[in-house]
Amino acid sequence: MRGLHIAFFVADMRQLNAIPASTFHAVICMDNALPHLDSEDELAQAAGQIRAKLRMSGTFVAGIRDYDEILQQRPVVQGPGFISDGGKRRIVFQLWDWQDERRYTFHTYITHETSTGWKNFHGASAYRAILRDELTGILDRQGFTNIRWRFPIATAGA
Repeated sequence: MRGLHIAFFVADMRQLNAIPASTFHAVICMDNALPHLDSEDELAQAAGQIRAKLRMSGTFVAGIRDYDEILQQRPVVQGPGFISDGGKRRIVFQLWDWQDERRYTFHTYITHETSTGWKNFHGASAYRAILRDELTGILDRQGFTNIRWRFPIATAGA
């Protein structure tokens, strides 16, 4: 054990005033969370709130889908795929329902095996595709420096 004390917080990234500290070493925003924001204004608001919570040498790490690539293909379906989990199986199937050039609803359908048979689940989330130049510009205007993009091929084994 290293005896580290790490404070974790969960909040709406557009409104971080309720979080007491403002000298974080890192803010981490993963699993395609930024594209849930509906506009450039909301994204800028979140970036400004995040920047305000970081110390001068702090790091902001975010993970998003590669929308520069995705918008060229505009996928409509992903899967189905089979996943084994603790001796049970799940079937996962996803649909992308495009509303306009940049907005879509992502539907996830999961059929999972239980001790009494198969059960179904459906979840849906709204997204707005964020291009790299758009996000880089917003981060730059909010005072972030040394902005870098890493792609799966570059992070393999890193």
